[in-house]
Amino acid sequence: WYSSVSGGGQNVAVGFWCSVSGGASNKASGHYSSVSGGSSNEAIGQKSSVSGGSYNKASVYYSSVSGGVRNTAKGHASSVLGGRGKVAVGGFQTVPSTSGSEDHS
Repeated sequence: WYSSVSGGGQNVAVGFWCSVSGGASNKASGHYSSVSGGSSNEAIGQKSSVSGGSYNKASVYYSSVSGGVRNTAKGHASSVLGGRGKVAVGGFQTVPSTSGSEDHS
C-alpha cells in the first residue's frame, strides 16, 4: 500500500501510494492522491490532490483543489484555485478563486 500520514490529527490515508502531510481530519483515499494540510479535506479521485483549506474535495481522476472553503473539483483533470463554494464540473476546467459564479457546470 505504501500510504503515509506525516502529521496532524485524525488524518487517514487509505489508497495505494497516497499521503496526508498534516492538518486535521483529512482523508486521501484515491490511489496516488494527496492532502497537504488544512482540515476536513478529501482527495478521493486517483492522482487527485487538495493543498489546504477546509472541507474541500477532489473527487475524480487528476482533479485538484488549491485551498479555500467547501470547494469541489469533480470534472476529470479539473481544478479549483480557492475561494468559497466553487465547483469545477467540466473536464480540464480551471475555476479561479475570484470567479463570479459558484457552480461552473
